[in-house]
Amino acid sequence: KLKLSPRIDNLVAGVADISIGFSVGVLQSEFAIIMTGCGPLGLSDTLERLCYQGLILFAGCSIFSRIAFRKDIVSLSEEYFEYLEESTLWQIRIADTMSLIGVAGASIALGLQIYNGDNMDGLSGINVDMCRAIRDL
Repeated sequence: KLKLSPRIDNLVAGVADISIGFSVGVLQSEFAIIMTGCGPLGLSDTLERLCYQGLILFAGCSIFSRIAFRKDIVSLSEEYFEYLEESTLWQIRIADTMSLIGVAGASIALGLQIYNGDNMDGLSGINVDMCRAIRDL
């Protein structure tokens, strides 16, 4: 167990905030894909990929924690770090919930694309030619 300083609490809160940002990016991307068949125009491809990778990392840690330790990430953080501010615990809860919603949203978007018979190129999940045509308009 770690004896915490305010700096550790800030670090944990910062990681939770970054995870929340990743989740927002993925949810924005999935909403755009469901509505238009293309990724969001205001989000660069690199940033969109980074959001997906960050979401997979945080959601994977959350799910692993539930399976391996039989504890959610908030309980595990409280146990490992002994003391975290209540606001930090809320940030972790929100990040955990949003990451799981992001994974569910990605699954729903993929299911809708398959159901609608969308032409998806490779792992991108979108019809690249159609999206290029829309962007060039």
